[in-house]
Amino acid sequence: MAALGIAPARADTLLSADFQNGSSAGWVAMGQGEVGLSTYGTNISLRIGANGAALTALPTKGYADVTVVVSFAASALGPGGACIADASADGGQTWSDIFRVGAGQDDGLTLHAGGQTLPAMADRVKVILRLRTVSANPAASCWADNIRVSARSMAASVAAAGPDGQRAALSMASLLDAHAAPAAVSMAAYTPPAHVLAPTNRFEGRLILGEERSGAGFRVLRDDDKNADDPSWHHLPPFDFAFVQSGDALIPVQRGAIASTHAMWEFILEPGRVWNEPGDAGYTRAALPFTLEQKNANCMHNGVLTFLFKNDGSVSDVAYQVAAETCLYFKFDLWGRAAARYVPQPVPDAARIASAYAREVASRLPVKPIAVLAQDHPGIDPAAFGSPAEIDPADMTTYGLVLDGVNYRGGCETRMGPYPFCEVMDLPSYSLAKSIFAGLGTMRLSQLYPGVASRTVASLVPACAAAGTWQDVTLGNLLDMASGHFNSPADQADEDADDIAPFFDASDHAGRIQFACTHYPRKAPPGTQWVYHTADTYILGTALNAFYRSKAGAGADVFRDVLTPIWHQLELAPPIDVTRRSYDRAAQPFTGWGLTLHADDVAKLANFIAASTPLLDRKMLDAALQRDPASPGLRASSADFRYHNGFWAWNAAATLGCKAPAWIPFLSGYGGIAVALMPNGVTYYYFSDGGTFSWARAAVEADRIKSFCEK
Repeated sequence: MAALGIAPARADTLLSADFQNGSSAGWVAMGQGEVGLSTYGTNISLRIGANGAALTALPTKGYADVTVVVSFAASALGPGGACIADASADGGQTWSDIFRVGAGQDDGLTLHAGGQTLPAMADRVKVILRLRTVSANPAASCWADNIRVSARSMAASVAAAGPDGQRAALSMASLLDAHAAPAAVSMAAYTPPAHVLAPTNRFEGRLILGEERSGAGFRVLRDDDKNADDPSWHHLPPFDFAFVQSGDALIPVQRGAIASTHAMWEFILEPGRVWNEPGDAGYTRAALPFTLEQKNANCMHNGVLTFLFKNDGSVSDVAYQVAAETCLYFKFDLWGRAAARYVPQPVPDAARIASAYAREVASRLPVKPIAVLAQDHPGIDPAAFGSPAEIDPADMTTYGLVLDGVNYRGGCETRMGPYPFCEVMDLPSYSLAKSIFAGLGTMRLSQLYPGVASRTVASLVPACAAAGTWQDVTLGNLLDMASGHFNSPADQADEDADDIAPFFDASDHAGRIQFACTHYPRKAPPGTQWVYHTADTYILGTALNAFYRSKAGAGADVFRDVLTPIWHQLELAPPIDVTRRSYDRAAQPFTGWGLTLHADDVAKLANFIAASTPLLDRKMLDAALQRDPASPGLRASSADFRYHNGFWAWNAAATLGCKAPAWIPFLSGYGGIAVALMPNGVTYYYFSDGGTFSWARAAVEADRIKSFCEK
């Protein structure tokens, strides 16, 4: 039985039950105890009385890596009592434990989550899932909730190789046949095989995609905004880009988000591989990772393309496939073929591009699979990180633990198998940018120009000055989400309201800053009330840019001139040099979202933030990281959360069993992104898109490496 958290692939959800629809249909009551729905506040769960059970059945035929996750709250279990989840694949003759909650965990309120990956339940006509309460106390109860069964399809795609080991998918014959039908294939088909031959052709010049072949596929998995109703979303943007080959690396000349004439999509291109295969008749094969990023947004959909080429310009069709994303509201698979043209020609600065990429690769932190953590640090459970009890594997893009200079990494799965280029998988920052751009940018400017955080918004942003309510609001207030301007003080109420749409949808700076300065009325003195507003961070970015231009000249840019030199010093990957900006002459950076990251960048940035760097205002950084008791920041969301200088903090004392508060600073991003900077120097990060923010298990396990507090 695999340990919780090691389920290796993107998964389909076979069963999901939280009972919020007021129905327990599909569940059968058995045993002595009463079984029925129970309501506490707004939450509905399935109550199971003493020695009662609730059963349901589901097929897993065609699925592997079956993972079951369940949450239990318990009351009055007594000695030896337990809430138990188990499963059977043989009609109930034998049972496999999934999760149990026992005496000492039965406060009648706390939901405890757990689960297992169950290989014995794979590929079965019927699996029985059983939830039961075992207790000698007739007053005992278990409340079951958040039940999820997920699994990986065993036939989700065409296999990469046939039974004889020869290439079965994306063969030379199929890529050279303009009439071959496109197909969804295993990501292994886009991956160099174990024993590749050195490339005999060299690619330098432009690759241009032409007509899309008929038969392309577009499979929608989630579409909250009905984007797929527009057929233009089903097609790639125009592709005409230059590449340089260095050894077996194929390097795009342009890195980071690339503006496009397409109505919806823009490309991010990453370095790929070139190699020869015996069956390719003198052609060299190439595979390139790419990302589709939505225009004016930060969702990222990760794909790969492949083709064959020769020095004389001969080139096959290009096959492409998208099968993963970090995007809460729009999930899809896309695959197809396109005619291609290869224009061999010298690329200016080819040697510099190749040299820069070599430095990029050499500067990456050492990477080990997350499972190796148990070998390097005996007694530490890798399953606590990226646990499916907290984040559904179907929603997990990647995760990792940074410890002793090593990036222990997991994830990088797609619905078609492991992503072939995990080291350059593009990750959206979303609101991590509020810490990385707004937070670090203000701290850097404060180091260069002391007192900048005390400047008023009205003195730097004309649109806010005209509104007449920003005269005493400082840049520091904006960084703390405490401008005093809001509709509702309730947590995330303004941010989630429908009337925020014009702000995010605006493509020009004038429209966006006008909304940010005028939409929310003044309701509290600055610095007194935390209300989460991306619009406030946009005002902050506008003010920082205006302030910096007053010092460095009209052509200066706070992101390009102040922050990217830090990225270069940290040797981050080139895509972070490009931030989302307004689509007009102002080209105003979004500031609160819109960066592109690699997992290595996340690890390096975490190390940089945790260090006492002279590049940043030390007092502001210490306050942001909860190192200054005199400047803790404002309460945010609840009593256990704070927000200060663009950073969140969580009091983990209750979870860890600490005698005193134990604040963990962290960065947080829309949809399910977190970077937790543990006080013991360990960093845990994950990028997901199921809307879940949960990493208590990781905090508990990180605390076991070196405790944060006195127990």
